[in-house]
Amino acid sequence: MRGAVLFIAGVFVGAVLLQPGFAQDANPRGLNHVGIVVKDYDAAMAFYTKTMGLREAYTMRRPDGGPLLTYLQASRETFVELIPAGPNQATGITHFGLEVGDIDGTVARLREQGLTVADPGLTPARARFFRMNDLDGASIEVMEFTPESMQRKAMDAWKPR
Repeated sequence: MRGAVLFIAGVFVGAVLLQPGFAQDANPRGLNHVGIVVKDYDAAMAFYTKTMGLREAYTMRRPDGGPLLTYLQASRETFVELIPAGPNQATGITHFGLEVGDIDGTVARLREQGLTVADPGLTPARARFFRMNDLDGASIEVMEFTPESMQRKAMDAWKPR
């Protein structure tokens, strides 16, 4: 009887701890996106949507209406971020993004390991983030997707084709 009670209590505690907010941690959940600066935004959009079959999740626009960036969704939690090139800006892959459940915990953990990491900021799409470089200079965007973030809304709205 005692074993059954402990088992049921364990299942209940586990279910509670797996709820959003309890299960979040400071380790990466996965590779979320790759950022690419493109020379011809319209051609890149056509290539990734029509040729490759990715879906437009959302586009952030500049005050003049031109695109600031577009997130294209490959799967529920994987995106390609297209960024139109500015004057004299090199094209190609600029960074990759890792999703974490607790960005403050991630910052604290990295600082404990001796890294200098900036305090998290807020992206135009309302995700919490910071940037860092790996040992060879690759740019990593570490992000936490709050319920208000456009990324979380796109992930929650995902329906397989």
